[in-house]
Amino acid sequence: MQYINLKTDLGKKETLDKWKGQFPDETSYDQVIRVTNEDTAIMKPVLSLDGSDVPLAYIITNAYPDDEVRNTLKSIEDVSTMRANCSGPIDKEDMKRKGLIEGEHYKLRSPNSYQVRTKSGGWGMIAYANEIHSVMIGYKRGRFTGAIDSSGWTKDNAEKFEILKDISKYNERAFVKANNDIYNKQKTFAESFVKPEHRMGIFSTYSANRYHAGQSSKMSFHVDSGDTEMGLTSMCVFRQGDYDGAFLTFPRYGVAIDAPDNSVVIADSLEVHGVTEITGNGERFSCVAYMDNRLATIGSAGKSEKLIGKYAAKTSGNLEEFI
Repeated sequence: MQYINLKTDLGKKETLDKWKGQFPDETSYDQVIRVTNEDTAIMKPVLSLDGSDVPLAYIITNAYPDDEVRNTLKSIEDVSTMRANCSGPIDKEDMKRKGLIEGEHYKLRSPNSYQVRTKSGGWGMIAYANEIHSVMIGYKRGRFTGAIDSSGWTKDNAEKFEILKDISKYNERAFVKANNDIYNKQKTFAESFVKPEHRMGIFSTYSANRYHAGQSSKMSFHVDSGDTEMGLTSMCVFRQGDYDGAFLTFPRYGVAIDAPDNSVVIADSLEVHGVTEITGNGERFSCVAYMDNRLATIGSAGKSEKLIGKYAAKTSGNLEEFI
């Protein structure tokens, strides 16, 4: 494995203040690490308390033995308007082209989300975002009910979900190869605090993303605040066709990562990160596998599955069922 030690550190707060919710551009990084066939470790320019290097990311190559997961991810056409943290600022001119006028049809809830006017003249409680080619798979805690449940896609695509469970198997193998100590910490957390029926191995949730020019070509900077601090997030990457860009970018450290086809990236998702615009005729299919700490319901770190307020009569945290 080759090791790369970074030298730039612009500060976590400074980076968050400048870049949160914004799309990456050429000023958000000063080097691109293009990984080919060699496993690569990228280290932060700081040391841990025991004097050891602190990893930002690992890229493990040739991670999947066949095309089952790749082909299943390619078959997913779903989009989401619920990912305000990573779908970029709302473009008011684009909204006008869709026939939506601010103040009349919608109002901004944040720079990256909006609420629509209801038939009664008020504003809806659900905040929408720019459409992005992304879907949640696996398990989640309902934002309205507090219940833990399978995502809507998971319920509707049982056969595909069975295939995608292999993501946990192969990403865990890559995780062990990258950093067995951190892997064991995350494994201990998962097995100690998250019920087996709410996880796939050491992961609870997948986020399948697709990047191609013209639609979902990039992802704005964000922090995955729900991820457990006990470990790192993993992401399998598959490439198709000829393209450039779609770099996983960490502006705090001025670095962008160009991951090769059939690789797994193990990275610190609690750092500000985003994906640069993809150009060309190709596509990048990826699936982030992570442990959502909000699903911990047992042991000393657990938080009981308690339904919320007037929604306590609901038996599911599924948004569609709530509506």
